[in-house]
Amino acid sequence: MPTFEQLLTANRQYVDAGRHRPLPVEPARQLVVLSCMDSRIDAFAALGLDLGDAHVLRTAGARVTDDMLRSLTLSTHILGTRTVVVLGHTRCGLLDPEGTLLTRLADAMGRTPTQREWGEFTDPATAVRDDCQRLLSWPDRPEGFRVAGGVFDVDSGIINAVIELTAADAKSPA
Repeated sequence: MPTFEQLLTANRQYVDAGRHRPLPVEPARQLVVLSCMDSRIDAFAALGLDLGDAHVLRTAGARVTDDMLRSLTLSTHILGTRTVVVLGHTRCGLLDPEGTLLTRLADAMGRTPTQREWGEFTDPATAVRDDCQRLLSWPDRPEGFRVAGGVFDVDSGIINAVIELTAADAKSPA
């Protein structure tokens, strides 16, 4: 693991090499990629995106959590994004077909973990479908909101579509 000083040295090299350029805060493609925090996934490269094209929100399991919705609210209503791609993946740490995640977590921590929703699942495609559906019915979605989802294969790099790009229904009056 690099020390912070090593990271700062790498940053100076990045700046000195002229690799940094100021960009608008609004994503050029009005796109959000909701991906797992897994370090094997380079969402920009895998989707052919450039820096500044999209917001990439990362969380364990690429799950649509309350905090993801907080970030999406800001991204859509303040920064103009309209499309969300939920990108799950194979061999995810939250893939838990045997139902042992909490036991493994307790063993690793040496105590029972804090009670919360962990978002574990038994099939990544089903988790992506469920989260896309949650987004399509999200009450804070803006007009023109669209969702798609896929599963990234960490071994081949191929993304298999699970939900084709789908427009959310118009909001019903409250």
